[in-house]
Amino acid sequence: MAVLTISASLPAQSSPPQKFAFFLGLYMIALGAGGIKPCVSSFGADQFDDTDPLERPQKGSFFNWFYFSINAGSLMSGTILVYIQDNYGWGLGFGIPTLFMALAIGNFFIGSGIYRFQKPGGSPIIRVCQVIVAAFRKWRVQLPDDKALLYEVPGKNSAIEGSRKLDHTNELRFLDKAAIITPSDAKSKTSDIPSHGDYALLLKWRN
Repeated sequence: MAVLTISASLPAQSSPPQKFAFFLGLYMIALGAGGIKPCVSSFGADQFDDTDPLERPQKGSFFNWFYFSINAGSLMSGTILVYIQDNYGWGLGFGIPTLFMALAIGNFFIGSGIYRFQKPGGSPIIRVCQVIVAAFRKWRVQLPDDKALLYEVPGKNSAIEGSRKLDHTNELRFLDKAAIITPSDAKSKTSDIPSHGDYALLLKWRN
């Protein structure tokens, strides 16, 4: 944003350095936005504990304010900032969001000491694919009515280091078949069988 603001503040001309600064600013914004947008919402969600009855509603409130802020910013950028750019210059129009971006970055680093950092637990895509493949391989097997008969790792922790078990859901019950132990499974390592809670990763990934 700073490079784009400087480029827009220079006298109007078509010199190669100004064109280079302009396109450099655009590409840097695209690169930065592409890097932060997939991470910021999940990082914010990591600050709340789903198992805590007090923090669970706060997580929902976070997403409400998060998406409200995004849409409010989009509304302002398409109205107020456009008006400023048309009437007071592009330099000021880019300078205002640059200032707020700098304040946001500074505020983010100020609070870095109190953030919760969740340890990565491997690629969710691999776990999702494992469950899908195992469920389709057992599509002829009858799904038991009692979910306690499905394979599950012992204890409260997930088999994925740094992750926690996901709550069971009645949606996508077909994927529970991945956790059924068949005679062929009994001959292999039990740890290779997707656990009863793993299939819920699909629902989490889809959402």
